[in-house]
This record gives sequence, structure tokens and C-alpha cells, in this order.
Amino acid sequence: MFFFLLVSFFYFNTYYLFRRLFLPGKLFYYLVTILCCIVFISVAHVILSSIIDKYVPSEFHHPDLFHRLFFPVFPSLFVFAISAAIKISNEWFKAEKEKKEMENEKLNSELAFLKSQVNPHFLFNILNNICSLARKKSDETENAIIQLSRIMRYMLYDSKDEKVSLEKEVEYLQNYIDLQRLRISDSVNITFTIEGKIEGKMVEPMLLIPFVENAFKHGVSYLEDSNIDIQLMIDNNELHFRVENNMIKKNDDLIQQESGIGLKNVLRRLDLLYPGTHKIDIEENLKKYIVNLDISL
Repeated sequence: MFFFLLVSFFYFNTYYLFRRLFLPGKLFYYLVTILCCIVFISVAHVILSSIIDKYVPSEFHHPDLFHRLFFPVFPSLFVFAISAAIKISNEWFKAEKEKKEMENEKLNSELAFLKSQVNPHFLFNILNNICSLARKKSDETENAIIQLSRIMRYMLYDSKDEKVSLEKEVEYLQNYIDLQRLRISDSVNITFTIEGKIEGKMVEPMLLIPFVENAFKHGVSYLEDSNIDIQLMIDNNELHFRVENNMIKKNDDLIQQESGIGLKNVLRRLDLLYPGTHKIDIEENLKKYIVNLDISL
């Protein structure tokens, strides 16, 4: 019977008292209630012992009243400590789980926001270029529209996934570069080389394009020869991405501002998506702008 009282005390404390009274401002009432429960168990033990003594031989009688009264105290305190420890541990793990879920939700929201800011101005520029081609009745108009549709499909659908195949990301880069070729002169030398096996590799969508965009913003001149060199290499599970372009000084404050925001966004995304598994080195001088990015896929 005493064991039944201890088990009842365990569940009463774990599933009722702890939830109702183990709160800021109610801890005093919680401790008083626990003390009352222990007193109740002790008194109940005395009463039950007295009843049982009437039906058993005297040599099996319980000790004197003092021992009967205080014998349940230590087992009750032990049960209280165990139940409280279990409940506190459960609440801590629950709080940690909720905290991580909130952090993940916050990170996902931040990533979605950063991704949504990627190159909206690029679309306006390309539409203007296509409009110009259409006025000239150029044979490149149809090809430009097809490439733009592929880019839009990637941005609107594929980029919603957490990761995409590296092949799709490379195809996106190639379509972007091909569209840029339509608006710039032949004096701009553009190279895009791929080394290694990209099949079967996964990467975060639209992660590389800001560096390529930046190269076309700052590396294209209609007055002098310009070079844009883009290299992507796969070595086992390591991605090496390098973009090198001439540094052409421009006075357009809007372009400067957009470039700064774009690079800050991609650097933040790298920190969130590849913490401790990426390395980026940006070298800038009066003539060259070079980005070297290494990512462990």
C-alpha cells in the first residue's frame, strides 16, 4: 500500500503539480503542496500500519509511532526528486526542440528573403534587350526568348528546392551568359570552362550567379577590351569556383549599391548554408576583381 502511495505521488507531481504550480510566482505554493503531500503520505502510512497491526502477530508489528511517521519522508523526498528531475529534463528538451525549430524557421525565412533578392534587375535588362532585338527583327530574338524562359523556369520553380543538381545550376549560368552576350560587343572576351564530373552533385540554387552578375556589371566596357573568365571545377566532393574580370570604373551609384547588396546576400547565404565548409577569397585592385570560392558539397 505504501508503494501505491509513492507511485501516486510520483504521477501527481509529474503530470499535475509541476504543470500547474512550477511556474514563476507560484513556486512557494508548489513547495507547500509537496510538503503537504509528504505529510499526507506519512499520516496515511501510520494509519495503514495501525490497521495492519491488528491482523498480524505482535512480532511483525511496525515500529513505534515516531518511526512510522518519519519512515515515509525519505522515500517520498526521493520520489519527488526523481519525478521533478524527469519533468525538468523533459521540459528542457522540449524547449530546446522548440528553440531549434524556431531558429530553423528563422533561417529558412532569411534564406527565402535573400534568395528573393537575387537579380530582379537582370530581368528588366534582358527584356529591354529582347525588345531591342525584336525592333531590329533579329534572328536572335527567338533564341533569346527561349533562354529567358529557361531562366525564369529555374528561378520560379527549381530554385524553390533546398538543393538542385549542379547540372541545372551550370545550365542556368550558361543561359545567363548567353543572354548577356546579346547585349555586349565582341570586344568583351567571355570564357566559361567546366572541369570535373558535375553529374550527381547537389548545390544550393542560385548560389553562384551573384558573382557572375557582378563580373558583368563591373567588367564590361564598350571603350576598351574586357575579359571575363569563369571557371568551375569539381574535385571529388569539392567545388572550386573562380570568377575574374577587369575592374571598369563606373559612376552609376545604383549599380554600385545593387552590387554591394548582392554580394552581401550571397556571403550571408554561404554562412547559413555552408557553415565551416566553405572558403571564399575576394581580391580587388584597380585592374582586376577575382573571386575564389571553395565549397564542400
